[in-house]
Amino acid sequence: MALLDVQDIGMRFGGVVALQGLSFTVEEGQMCALIGPNGAGKTTLFNCVSRLYVPQDGRITFAGEDLLAVPAHRIAQVGIARTFQNLALFPGLSVLDNVLVGAHSETKANFATSALRAPWAVLEERDARKRALAHLERLHLDHLAHHPAAGLSYGTLKRIELARALAASPKLLMLDEPASGLTHSEVDVLADEIRQIRDDFDLTILLVEHHMAMVMKIAEKIVVLDFGSKIAEGEPQEVRNDPRVIEAYLGSSETAGPT
Repeated sequence: MALLDVQDIGMRFGGVVALQGLSFTVEEGQMCALIGPNGAGKTTLFNCVSRLYVPQDGRITFAGEDLLAVPAHRIAQVGIARTFQNLALFPGLSVLDNVLVGAHSETKANFATSALRAPWAVLEERDARKRALAHLERLHLDHLAHHPAAGLSYGTLKRIELARALAASPKLLMLDEPASGLTHSEVDVLADEIRQIRDDFDLTILLVEHHMAMVMKIAEKIVVLDFGSKIAEGEPQEVRNDPRVIEAYLGSSETAGPT
């Protein structure tokens, strides 16, 4: 059974059709990429899966559960974490505190138990900080743990978002353009890290990315969108040679070249 099952999703904003009859599955442990031109509906689909949007049509199943019946605030608890195309960090908080936002999705303490310093809540907070620091160390960010997020480079902020998502201990990790704004050398390092993180944490990854070399390097399955509809699906080599993909996304066959 697929971990994520998207079936006939339709999403409209007034008279604008963002997604139309979109269906695909992501198997457990798979690295699946969504690609397509700007405005194809990739981030809209991400927002449907993470429950920021409620689609008008279709269904989404996660680990056998109707995801559209899950309240938005419980998405992290069912095992889904994501990063954002536009950074969604708290500039005034330290790097560590930003990552702790993700770790707190697994804690049980509330305002009262935290304020009263209940012994179990103190231990829970200590464990969350330990896990958050471990993720920062994993991404070579531990030296910035107590530095404010404000003023850090864009590439560093993207990695902080990744650490925050990992701190939620997800089953499905959704990465929305993690390579945007990075240099070619940084993209190569990130690609290797994403693949290693998938293997080490036994994750399933759904990736939106415009950097085609990175997609072809790490994706095991690619779903191609154009104007909100799926036009191709398959392994990287199969998708890259699909005439519809070349026309809609990569350009003509003469200009696309190897990736």
